Amino acid sequence: MKQYIDFSVHRNPKPDAEGNDTYQVRQETRGVIDKEQLLQHLRETNLMKPELMEMALSVLERVIVDYMVHNHRVHIDGLGSFYLKLGFRERYDEQWNEIKRTFTDPAKITGNDVTIESIGFTPDKAFLKLLNHHNCHFQNVTGRGRVGHSVTYTEEEMKARLDEFFKTHDFITGKEMQQYFGLTRYMAQKWLEQLSTAPERYLTVRKIGSTLTYHRT
Repeated sequence: MKQYIDFSVHRNPKPDAEGNDTYQVRQETRGVIDKEQLLQHLRETNLMKPELMEMALSVLERVIVDYMVHNHRVHIDGLGSFYLKLGFRERYDEQWNEIKRTFTDPAKITGNDVTIESIGFTPDKAFLKLLNHHNCHFQNVTGRGRVGHSVTYTEEEMKARLDEFFKTHDFITGKEMQQYFGLTRYMAQKWLEQLSTAPERYLTVRKIGSTLTYHRT
């Protein structure tokens, strides 16, 4: 049976040097497999004891973080390398709109301006080879010649999906809305603002550090 990887086509925000639109492809995922689902898979397939897997993941998580904050990359043979991705702390105006920070003088950049934005991962060639070993085929789910946009939800559908999300998460951020729900940055922020607006607020906005977080009301 053929294995198909779904993809969609999206226009890049900026045109090329000659002013032409350019495009990129993204995988169209079908949700997120969390740790509990992975452990359940191990129970059903008897690949290894779920308790051992859970313990290994917990220890690995702590060790990787400890080394990265002490200025190391962490390389796991056959898998790849983990490393920190730094950026500038977010700032907001009086209406809580994010202000994009730029510096024209490097002398003005201090440690107070820097934050950990994400964790980078570079796969080993052996890991990529393992992925390509499946000999997957690719299919365009947006249709040839069409450009993809945000996934469309009704308010009831969005709330239902968020209810499922909050069963395993304490809050959601704008970036998580984009990732988990297949939304553009604009649409993710639009949904968060709509659902956190009085009088019948579904979400409550809080600030953790410099990040806006949205909690189930």
